[in-house]
Amino acid sequence: MDSILITGLVAISALTGLTVEAIKKILNEKGIQYSSNLLAVIVAGVLTLAISVCYILYNAIPITVQTVITIIALMFLSFLSSTCGYDKVIQLLRQIWGKE
Repeated sequence: MDSILITGLVAISALTGLTVEAIKKILNEKGIQYSSNLLAVIVAGVLTLAISVCYILYNAIPITVQTVITIIALMFLSFLSSTCGYDKVIQLLRQIWGKE
């Protein structure tokens, strides 16, 4: 499960970062005020949920409490990595899992 979580985190974080930057560019061009962190939370949540649902349906994974908790954790970690940086999030995960 750890490798799936890390792989998902990398993919979703990259997509979140790129999507947020694209949306920010569009909003800046139109002169619309926004909060970067709120935008990152929304984009991370939507992308994580969409990708997770597709993965669950494609692999016919039963929805359990562990699956829901993993998706929520992935949303949070994706937001953190898109705002704080991927390296800091991986360092935190390694410290939590006792691998560093």
